[in-house]
Amino acid sequence: MVLVLELARGVAALWVFFFHIRVLFESSSSTLYQLSAYGNLGVPMFFVISGYVITYSAESSLQNNKSPLVFLKNRFLRIYPAFWASVIVVLMIPFLIALISYLKSGNYVVSESLLSKLNYNEWFNFLMLSKVFWATSHDLQAQFNAINSVYWTLAIEFQFYVVIFVSLYFGKYYRYVIAIISLLALLVMFVPVSLNYGLFIYYWPSFLVGIALAYFHRYGVWFEPSLKNMSCVILCILMLGGINSVTFIFEKSISNFFFSVCFGVFLWLIASLEKVFTRIKNSHNKLFYFLFEPWLILGTMSYSVYLLHGKIYSLPNMFLRQVLDSDNILFGLLTVIGTLLMCYPFYYFVERRFLSKNYQKIHQEMFAMHCK
Repeated sequence: MVLVLELARGVAALWVFFFHIRVLFESSSSTLYQLSAYGNLGVPMFFVISGYVITYSAESSLQNNKSPLVFLKNRFLRIYPAFWASVIVVLMIPFLIALISYLKSGNYVVSESLLSKLNYNEWFNFLMLSKVFWATSHDLQAQFNAINSVYWTLAIEFQFYVVIFVSLYFGKYYRYVIAIISLLALLVMFVPVSLNYGLFIYYWPSFLVGIALAYFHRYGVWFEPSLKNMSCVILCILMLGGINSVTFIFEKSISNFFFSVCFGVFLWLIASLEKVFTRIKNSHNKLFYFLFEPWLILGTMSYSVYLLHGKIYSLPNMFLRQVLDSDNILFGLLTVIGTLLMCYPFYYFVERRFLSKNYQKIHQEMFAMHCK
C-alpha cells in the first residue's frame, strides 16, 4: 500500500499547511477557507499512517530477529537529523526576510534572533523534543510556538517509536503489550486521569487505528470492490461527512479518534487502488502522469513540507504581495506552490540522506519516472 500511503501523506501535509495559512483565503475563497479550517485533522492522519507503517516495521524486526536497537536507530535517524536541520533553517528565516526588505528599501532592520527566545535548558529540551513534558495543558504546541509550533507532533511521534522499541524486547509477547497499552489509552480517553499532558497515551488511539489496519492487511482482511460492497463505501462517506458536527460535540481527543477511525476505514476501502495507482505511475499516458505524479512527490517529501511550511511560506508570500492583491485566490495558491518548491531542496539534500535503505529504495522508485 506504498502509493496509497504516500498520497495520503501528501494530502495530510497539504491540509495542515492550508490550516496554518487559511487567513490567505478568507476573502478570496470561502470554500478553501472553510476546508482549511479543518486542516488540524491532518495530524491524526499522520498518526494513523505512522501506526500502519511502524507496525509492519516492528513485525519485520521480530520475524528477522533484529535487535530492537536497530529499529530505534532507524526511527531516530528518520526524525531527529531533519528536525535539527529544519531548526537551523527556521532560525535563518528572520534574517532572510530582513535582507530581502533591505534589498527592496535600502533600510536594514536587525531582526531579533530566535535563539534568544529560549534559555540553554529550554533549548536542550526543545532539541530533544522533551519540552512537551513541560506542558500545563493539552495545548502542546505552546511549548514550541516560539520557534515553530508544528514540532510538538514530532515529540509524540518519537514517544510512539520508543514504546514500540521497548515492546519489541518482549518478543513473542509484543502484541500483548501493544494490546494492553491500547486498552489503557482508550480508558484514558474516556475516563479523566491525572497524567503528564505531554505523554503519548493521549494520542495513542490514532496510532492504534493504523496498527489495527496493518494487522487487517497482514492477515488478509482486504476490502474487495464490488457492487455488493458499495454500501461500505457509502457508509464511509457518511461517516466522514459527520466529522463537521462531531468535532464540536465531543472533546478533542474523542473527535480526533473518531476521525482517525473514519480515515482508517477509508484507507482500508481504497487499499485495492494500489494496483490502479501503480499502473498510472508506470503508464506512458502523459496526462495521467502529470496529474498523478505531483501528489506522489508531495507525499514523498511530506515530512520536509511539514517541518518548514509554517515559517518558510513567508518568503514567497513577500514577493507575491508586490504583484498580487490579497483578495486574489492566486495570492494564496501561488504562496503554497512557492513554499512547496522551496521545501524540495531540503528534502533532496537533507531528509533523503537519513532514510533507511529500504525507504531510500522506495523513494528512489517514487522519483524514477519523475527524473526521466
